[in-house]
Amino acid sequence: MKAAIAFASLWVGLILQATLFEIPPMNAIHPDFVLVILVLLALFRGPNLAMIFGIAIGLIQDVCYGPFIGLNAFAYGLAAYIAAAVFSQFMQKNLAIAFLTTMGLSFVHSWLTYGFMRLFELTSDSIQFALSASLQGMIVNGVLALALYPLYRSWFNRPRRRRYDSLHSADSP
Repeated sequence: MKAAIAFASLWVGLILQATLFEIPPMNAIHPDFVLVILVLLALFRGPNLAMIFGIAIGLIQDVCYGPFIGLNAFAYGLAAYIAAAVFSQFMQKNLAIAFLTTMGLSFVHSWLTYGFMRLFELTSDSIQFALSASLQGMIVNGVLALALYPLYRSWFNRPRRRRYDSLHSADSP
């Protein structure tokens, strides 16, 4: 059930970033909902689910909006894997780590997609433009991660398991 909620939230994020944030007053702050949700899924649900969903939603985005098949699937899958690898290094998984990881992966994701687009000569954007866009994306996605973190924590945080002794000691007189 939680996997269905996770995929539905990725789907809604993809729809929001492809429709609502392409309208002229809103396109000044183009957040990457899919990347932020993938980072939060890697934090709360683990690497396998995040990586599979990253590849799946990336393929959907490539088929619908991408210049070629595989760019976003690879970039989102790699971002989910790196996020899970970063989170596995920390015993305490909190908002600060999620915020910094989201900002770092926003930078990596934008440069990865820019590099592939330049490699296949699909863009003529300068490096200065890519740098300013990636820095702006880092800030916007970091703020979005701060906003979505409590919601995803309440949805996907696994409750701590109690030991058998502590369950029955509270019930006994």
